[in-house]
Amino acid sequence: MKKFKNVLIVIVMLICAYNVSFAHGGNITGWKDKDSKYITEHNGNYYGYHKQDGERHYHQVKWDEEKQKWIIIAPAIYYDENFNKIEIDYDENTNKIEVELDSVVDGDTEKFIMDGEKVTVRFLGINTKETVDPEIGEEAWGREASDFTKDKLKNATKIELELDSSADEKDKYDRYLAWVWIDDELLQNLLVENGLAETYMLQNNYKYAGMLQESEETAKNNKLGIWSGETGDIQNNENENQIIGDNQTEVEENNLLYVIISIIIILIISIFNISQNKKKEK
Repeated sequence: MKKFKNVLIVIVMLICAYNVSFAHGGNITGWKDKDSKYITEHNGNYYGYHKQDGERHYHQVKWDEEKQKWIIIAPAIYYDENFNKIEIDYDENTNKIEVELDSVVDGDTEKFIMDGEKVTVRFLGINTKETVDPEIGEEAWGREASDFTKDKLKNATKIELELDSSADEKDKYDRYLAWVWIDDELLQNLLVENGLAETYMLQNNYKYAGMLQESEETAKNNKLGIWSGETGDIQNNENENQIIGDNQTEVEENNLLYVIISIIIILIISIFNISQNKKKEK
């Protein structure tokens, strides 16, 4: 019995260590203090840091007056201690499949011929405004996005699909989720940087997450397309996206909860052991 209790204690302690050491943490150090000494200004931008897997890295941040905290602008973009962007080797583990265009559905969903089979592909990581949804109808900037995608695909000499190892291969509608390449350019990124699409269901471990986040921030700053103020129905990323645009607050709170629960369990077991030992002494 005593050995079992000791093993249980070790397991619980390992769980605590795992949550503390391996979780991204989300919020940068000093995130609640507008004048935090841990936030550094460099060339007109602000940077904050936190640790992941025991190593410190920086993110560009901005102060959110409404929420009263520092938020990470693009969570998938990392900076070193000199605030130089850490470049990602996007060519690593690239496995592209050449396809032919069958038909265009809208700005972010198309049909291709892949290995002799007709498949429907939902563009991974982005969303364009609707043009064919019977319930929503045609939204502002939906037609522009659809025309842009159609023009790029029909004039491309080479179209390729790339599946992401960190994403599901298909969605619940049996559509492939893929990165779409046209003549060696990422079509998702072209749509985002022109303000014709927003990042959507984009997780930070997706291969091109940093690229899309950077392009979206530029499009917002330049008030392009859907960010121009000419439409009031831009989707709320905080509610619908898996992108960690709110500093992974929920992740950090959950990790803290796990730690607290684990500590309580350890304390209960320790008290129980002490009580049992005292009884034996008597």
